[in-house]
Amino acid sequence: MYDSNFYRRNLPHWQPPHAEYFVTFRLKGSLPKSVIKQLKEAQELFDEEYSESDKINLMAKKGYAEIFKKYEKLLDASKSGPTWLAIPKIARIIQEALLHRDQNEYDLYAFCIMSNHVHIIFKLLDAFEESIKFPVTEIFKKLKSFTALKANQKLGRTGSFWHAESYDRVIRDEDELENTIRYVLNNPVKAGLVKNWKEWEHTYCKPEFLQSLI
Repeated sequence: MYDSNFYRRNLPHWQPPHAEYFVTFRLKGSLPKSVIKQLKEAQELFDEEYSESDKINLMAKKGYAEIFKKYEKLLDASKSGPTWLAIPKIARIIQEALLHRDQNEYDLYAFCIMSNHVHIIFKLLDAFEESIKFPVTEIFKKLKSFTALKANQKLGRTGSFWHAESYDRVIRDEDELENTIRYVLNNPVKAGLVKNWKEWEHTYCKPEFLQSLI
């Protein structure tokens, strides 16, 4: 069964209306080629095993998140590639761009900017998503283009800044939402960079979610 909210490149993308999303985007070259090869092979096996309708059904279930845990773990642990987001002036460019879109394109729940990747959680605004077929893809296409230009200017470089494709996942229920927010905020803690997530400068959490995190 065809679903107009689904498409795939290297990763599957399902963007149903009125959903909450967890998105990860990373710097170009932030994963070694050997890791990318492993992930691509795993994705190809998944594509061979499931039809499009089966993939959509899996993506509608919370258990589908397990497929991407390996990707996130490898990205968090990666020691190769550029780490431009660790430079405060570069991280601020990304942070300002994420905050600028709050209440314009999405309702921003949380984000964390690490040295080579960014996690963000949000819900699309109805008025924005109704005018675009794949609104999540469109948001991050423009955001990455804008921030790449600004960051490259600051760094005095040219060329690709971000990896072309972002990972987006639909959050299915309140428990998953709370767990995902905790995961994002504690990324610097797990990396041994701080003892408490509040100490990380380039982290944000919407005030209404803070009570459940105490």
